[in-house]
Amino acid sequence: MKIYILTSDKNIHIVEGLQYCINKYWKPNPSVVLLGYNEPPFNLDDNFEFISLGKDRGVGNIGNDLINFFNSIEDKYFIFTVDDFFPIREVDVDLLDYLKGKMIKEDISRIPLIDQVSNKPNSIIEKNNNFTLIEMSQEADYRKSAVWSMWSKSYFLKYMWNSMNLWEWELDRKCKNDGHRIVGTDGKHILQSCHLYEKGNLKLDWWKDSEGSDTMLLEDRVVITDIIHRQNNV
Repeated sequence: MKIYILTSDKNIHIVEGLQYCINKYWKPNPSVVLLGYNEPPFNLDDNFEFISLGKDRGVGNIGNDLINFFNSIEDKYFIFTVDDFFPIREVDVDLLDYLKGKMIKEDISRIPLIDQVSNKPNSIIEKNNNFTLIEMSQEADYRKSAVWSMWSKSYFLKYMWNSMNLWEWELDRKCKNDGHRIVGTDGKHILQSCHLYEKGNLKLDWWKDSEGSDTMLLEDRVVITDIIHRQNNV
């Protein structure tokens, strides 16, 4: 399942750090497509490629850009996130593969890779030795989110419109009670991630797990801090 990561001209520099984290913690290294505008100002690793969405016209046109791109590809399922969610621990590829198969076989519309379901109204659908599968309530908020998730393309595009930004897409409540299944895990998760930016500003605690108490390892934090500072000094 291919990974698509949305970036922008403003944030493209931090993807160097994201690439570092993905290739350190995701084994074997996955196929990653960066969706942006201008070419990255750093070298891409062999498993990364860049596709330009055209001209960066600002956050209010992201909907149009994503609709056009995802309607142009054949993938029925994919992984999507935005550029400031950095993996901080080893990705559980065995759990990922298990849930990939379940998603396709059982017509699940979205599976968050991080802990995004256990903190919302949910019900247990399957118990395993070291994790529990849970399904998000039809009444829950944030049934759609730009955090690390597996998606069916049809559901990903269902509530998008041309002149929208991702915050509007996440907050839109038309997806409540729509019958689509949002499934996650409790007790064990595919991926742990920090979140660098909030409302366009670097968070003071950007190295902390976005959904838990863990933090980025010091050696990784040094690398990412250098990337951030190098760009700020340009």
